[in-house]
Amino acid sequence: MPFCPQCFTEYQPGIAECDDCHVPLLEGTQSFCPKCEEPVSPGDSFCDHCGILLLQGDEDTMPDCAVHPDRAAVAGCVVCGKPVCDECGTELEGKVFCDDDSHVNVHQDFAVAYRTSAEYEAEMVKANLESAGITVKLFDQHGHIYFVDIGGMALVNVMVPKDQLERAKEITDAILASAPLEDDATPEGDTAA
Repeated sequence: MPFCPQCFTEYQPGIAECDDCHVPLLEGTQSFCPKCEEPVSPGDSFCDHCGILLLQGDEDTMPDCAVHPDRAAVAGCVVCGKPVCDECGTELEGKVFCDDDSHVNVHQDFAVAYRTSAEYEAEMVKANLESAGITVKLFDQHGHIYFVDIGGMALVNVMVPKDQLERAKEITDAILASAPLEDDATPEGDTAA
């Protein structure tokens, strides 16, 4: 049965192009990751969702670790795709990350697009991104996932799907360029003094 290699939608035989993605359909059976059971594209070396190595073969055909080229990679970072070995890869909540600590900000295929301690500002950014067709989730430190409430210093993370991150940052930068930032707002990547 034909399926789309981007959105993984299955189609009836005879249809050649995905209605949503406008890419040619592939013939065959959709593949799924043996670890997380999410759909994977044909030819992928690593699962985009959990990072597990999908290739099968001998050591000569396996990708090498990007940090330790003398070792075979066991997974790929779910954010950047960098191949990692047992020593330099970190697994957190079923996902593999490379040695870049900022990549751990990714949670269930979402990445931090903007960070602030002002809830109203996070809501404003969220509303603007959603009006541009970007899916948004807010995670704040006042929520139940944190054990300690740190009051006014708590941060609100505006998170978007990884594949929409660059567009979300462009929109957020444009929004914030037209309005001065509050003293308590910290765009992702900036550090407070």
